[in-house]
Amino acid sequence: MKLRNSLRTVAAAGLVLGVLSLGAGSASAEEKDGWLNDGELGLFCMLDQTNSVFDLYVNDINFYPDAFKGSRSCSGQLTDNNTESWSNRDTYTWKVYTGSGGAGYMATLGAGTRGNMNGTFFNQTSSAFFF
Repeated sequence: MKLRNSLRTVAAAGLVLGVLSLGAGSASAEEKDGWLNDGELGLFCMLDQTNSVFDLYVNDINFYPDAFKGSRSCSGQLTDNNTESWSNRDTYTWKVYTGSGGAGYMATLGAGTRGNMNGTFFNQTSSAFFF
C-alpha cells in the first residue's frame, strides 16, 4: 500500500510538471534548431527569407560543418557559403563575414532588419558575430 501511494505521488507530480511545461512556452531562443525566434539572427538558404533557416543566438566563428535543419528542401545542406537572405530578430546588430573567424569582407545587419544578401555575401557568408 505504501509503495502504491508513493507511485501515485510520483505520477501526480509528473503530470503537474508536464502541464506546467506545456503552458510555459519557450523562455529563450534555442539556436541552430531550424526555428527563428526573437533574439536570434536567421540566415536563410533562399531569397526573401524563405526555405530553411540557420538561426543563431550567439557568435559563430565558422559555419562549417553546420547544416540547415527542418523538412524543407535545404535541410541537410551545409550553411557555410550557402545563405541568400537574413532576418535579424535580435535587439543586437550582427556582423557577418565572408571568411571564418571574422575574416574577409564584413556586412552589418541591424537589429530588426531583413533582406537579401548582396553580390559579395550571396552564398559567401562563413561567420557571424553580434555587437
